[in-house]
Amino acid sequence: MPDETINFTKEAFMSPVNLGFLILALVTALLLPGAAAANILLVFAAAAELLYLGILPRNERYKRVVRSRKVDERRKAPRDREVFRTLAKDDQKRYVRFRNMEKAIKDNYAKLPYSSQGLLDAHLKKLDGLLDAHLNLLQLKERYVQFARRTGENDIVNAITGLQNEMQADPPRVRAIKQRRLLILEKRLDRFKKAGENLAIIEAQLETIEDVTRYVYEQSLTMQNPEEVSFQLDTLMNEVEETQHSMEALDDTLGIDGLNELDLEAFETSSAGEIGRVEGRIDAGLMDDLDDILGDAANTEADLRRRQREG
Repeated sequence: MPDETINFTKEAFMSPVNLGFLILALVTALLLPGAAAANILLVFAAAAELLYLGILPRNERYKRVVRSRKVDERRKAPRDREVFRTLAKDDQKRYVRFRNMEKAIKDNYAKLPYSSQGLLDAHLKKLDGLLDAHLNLLQLKERYVQFARRTGENDIVNAITGLQNEMQADPPRVRAIKQRRLLILEKRLDRFKKAGENLAIIEAQLETIEDVTRYVYEQSLTMQNPEEVSFQLDTLMNEVEETQHSMEALDDTLGIDGLNELDLEAFETSSAGEIGRVEGRIDAGLMDDLDDILGDAANTEADLRRRQREG
């Protein structure tokens, strides 16, 4: 990011550490007995602030830190936009509806007394984090929906039933090969059922986030029970984080993109030898039949020649 687009002095002034120092100096000056002591403290604080703002914004290390933070902020926004584009139209509208509700909450909070702004800002940060989680859960939901579309549960159940019926009349060697396919179909069915359970969990979590957002919006109209709002947001944030972690762990376990490489490799390795032996026996049988046919033809031709000579 070009330096001309970054105001390093403003970044240094808005630093939480600097703002904390200024607030502490002001509060201490107000508590000191006597105006002279307070004035001296404020003069020293102002001098320290000017020295700080004169040195830190020119420090190259500090500039690198600010540039890095700005780059991370710029990367985050496009990533959210890219995730948003991958969602279905209904889910996009669903997400935008609650982002607009968040803006309405901010507008309502801005009308409240300044003394409440500290707690309200904390609410807004938590709410923003919840809506980020809302977007991520919508993306995860889309993945499970796509998986369900690619994999029909009824098709898998019918395939398992048909295969089991076929195996009853098959010879042992053929049954052994089909048994491997049956195991893979059963794995797919198990993953499909677990994916359905995960989808239900995600949908329930999305609805909970939306209900809490509506609750915060209603509270912002009258600002009743701000402590209760904070408690609700903290509780839900913990639940959402646990849900996301458990979903990621289940994704790794289930492999919803289909059979993993180990499944296919095991199937191909175990089947290849048996299938090769079967094909070898078939080929050998064909060659034996061909030898018999050629031998019969040669004997027939020899008999005809012998009869012609005798005649």
